[in-house]
Amino acid sequence: MTEKDRILISDFEGKLHRLVHLYTQQIERNKELTRKIEEKENTLKDLEMRCAALENSYNNLKQAKMLSLSEAGIDAAKERITRLVREIDRCIESLKKQPE
Repeated sequence: MTEKDRILISDFEGKLHRLVHLYTQQIERNKELTRKIEEKENTLKDLEMRCAALENSYNNLKQAKMLSLSEAGIDAAKERITRLVREIDRCIESLKKQPE
């Protein structure tokens, strides 16, 4: 084997070792990124579950609020409606009295 062949083999071995090293680095990076993705997916699942629980709680609160209307609240609403009906009746009467 000539000196030129030894140099070529030595260069080839150096490049092969570098390639194996880069390959190993990429495998480690891939594992790290996969781990991070799994963490993010778990976090997302937790947040989705929390969001669903909060929405359920909000809907329950809305229903409770609707059911907890007191008599005073109902009476006040009836009174407002009565006032609005009277005002509408007055407007209709004034429109009837206007000449066309």
